[in-house]
Amino acid sequence: LAASDEVRALIQDAFNQLNADLPSYETIKKFEILPRDLTVEDGELTPTLKVKRNVVEKKFAEDLESMYGESF
Repeated sequence: LAASDEVRALIQDAFNQLNADLPSYETIKKFEILPRDLTVEDGELTPTLKVKRNVVEKKFAEDLESMYGESF
């Protein structure tokens, strides 16, 4: 489903609705759908399900670079 154009369009529509009521500096401008869920077992989440940002940034560096360039 992550690669589906239909799923991406549905999510984009939801973001467009959310963005309609926000000032431009608060809007979601870019997004990526990850190919899988983040998990505790893969070290991406803590046992209390908080995102370990440094781990996720390393594992998904290519996706982040495609969105923000090398200075993410």
